[in-house]
Amino acid sequence: MTLNSSGPISLGGSTAGQSINLELGKSATATVSLNDTDVRTLAGVASGAIIVPTNFYGKSNVLVDFIDYGVFAAGFGYSEAAYAIFGAGAANGQVYEALNGGSYMYVQQWCTPTSQGGNYEVYASVTSGSVVGTVNTWIATSGNPAWLVDISGSGNSVFATLAFQVRRTGTATVLDTWTVDLNAEAL
Repeated sequence: MTLNSSGPISLGGSTAGQSINLELGKSATATVSLNDTDVRTLAGVASGAIIVPTNFYGKSNVLVDFIDYGVFAAGFGYSEAAYAIFGAGAANGQVYEALNGGSYMYVQQWCTPTSQGGNYEVYASVTSGSVVGTVNTWIATSGNPAWLVDISGSGNSVFATLAFQVRRTGTATVLDTWTVDLNAEAL
């Protein structure tokens, strides 16, 4: 979730986007104080007065952090390098790679808590080369999007670079940017 960027904000309550308790993953009726460490962290105010609702507008208790990454695959006669962002299922909130059509292997956790991974959209644009996968449009992480390059034939290789952006679904604020290099060589 993310707290509203305008309008009412309260410590408790059951309305998503308005309740600090819900944003912090607590029950709507949990005991809470403006001086609680997690409340101060969410407000971004380490000490001193906290202004409600102003200090909480647009704040989120979810951490989104992607890393620049490279996938290299090599195989005899055929090779494939794939990169996938999981926002749903058992791998929710995680990034995986796959080599030569094999199983996906864990790369990193991009969303904390992972249960929020399906609430985002990513935008991939190709800065060099050509890829298989959805580019130049926002797509939901809940669909577990993936991008790949592949090559067949002896002594051939293919390389592509993607620039990524991520935002919360239904918002325009970009939360993180990163690049991914995909390289496949057919030996």
